[in-house]
Amino acid sequence: MKNKNKFVKVVSLVFSILLFISCNEESPIVSELTFFPTFEYDEIVTVAVGTSFTPNATATADGSALDVNVSGTVDVNTIGIYNITYSATNADGFDGTAAQVVVVHNPSTLGTNVSGDIEDVNRPARTGVISLVPGTTSIFHVTDFAFGGTFPMYFQMDGDVISEIPQVYPFGATSVDLTYDPITKMFTTFVNPYGFGYTFQYQ
Repeated sequence: MKNKNKFVKVVSLVFSILLFISCNEESPIVSELTFFPTFEYDEIVTVAVGTSFTPNATATADGSALDVNVSGTVDVNTIGIYNITYSATNADGFDGTAAQVVVVHNPSTLGTNVSGDIEDVNRPARTGVISLVPGTTSIFHVTDFAFGGTFPMYFQMDGDVISEIPQVYPFGATSVDLTYDPITKMFTTFVNPYGFGYTFQYQ
């Protein structure tokens, strides 16, 4: 029994020493309380085709300015939807990111205002909202043009003529064929490469 007690005491002592050592190892975190990067930027920026775009975002952590890295490119000579990502790292090594959409548009193109609430004629539960992108005269955003509440996209109206704008789509879609009938006020969408077709009209 004595030997057993000795063994328990030795094990307890070794455990206590290891615990003491581990608690005194240098922590990889500089501060006891870390502040994650926060960003100040515009989520959507509109740029007239042929002009220029300069990434513009600031990042701070607990009031201290951080260096901001930028990824993504914008072709200001081509109408389109471009994605810019800003990233920054705080003093403790924690990263933060912010996503920005840059809309390159032609201000001389005037589109019919097709803003409003829409629904799938074959499945009324599938709905969406179309709105004009602020700062443009022809670029619209719709919250859902396919599937079920999960397929947002941008498109252009040149008068009553609707057209797709190159952009990154969810679910690996590559492009969307669009039509708009100003008489019936119906939109049709055909998602490639899946071959899914939809018809929407105003609610």
